[in-house]
Amino acid sequence: MEDKTLEILGKYLDKDFRVSPMARNQSTMDDIKSIERELKIKFPDEYIAHLLGEGTDVLKERGLCIEVKEEIWPRAQQYDVGPFWSFLYGIHTFTPSMESEDWMRLEFAGKQFYEENEIKAVPILKIIGDANLYCVNEIGKIVQYDHEQNIVEEINMDFWELFEKELGELKKRKEMKIKGNYSDRGKEGW
Repeated sequence: MEDKTLEILGKYLDKDFRVSPMARNQSTMDDIKSIERELKIKFPDEYIAHLLGEGTDVLKERGLCIEVKEEIWPRAQQYDVGPFWSFLYGIHTFTPSMESEDWMRLEFAGKQFYEENEIKAVPILKIIGDANLYCVNEIGKIVQYDHEQNIVEEINMDFWELFEKELGELKKRKEMKIKGNYSDRGKEGW
């Protein structure tokens, strides 16, 4: 399957964003298949294409962290208050790379998620600052985890649709943060 990561990034990101790979070395299909076997899960083909990052020499994806630069969106300090959306300054996908920090790794995140929630799913995409996650369930469907109810619900999107949706939402939040207009977001569920 074709990797659409750069195409989607190009639609939404500008100089205000920082994109960082979550691992130094390119992931392999063997890495991914090993994790699937260990966690007894099947990742969607489009997510695998994202992880393998076949599309570019510049950004071999391996999982990405996409953040609005701190000079544009200063990070919250202890005791800061504001609308919920105003703390959601980035997104990241997880990586199969064993060299990455535990919290970034699919294998570790999947085991931890099951131990904490007793739900058979593996996190694949996180909005930074949000306790809810996007995961893949046992049959390879993308689901959204609701931490308040401790349930997952199918979202009926493939990975590319989800990735594009969340990048679009991140760009909207960035624009709202720059404008300093915090009142409009409540209408859209942020």
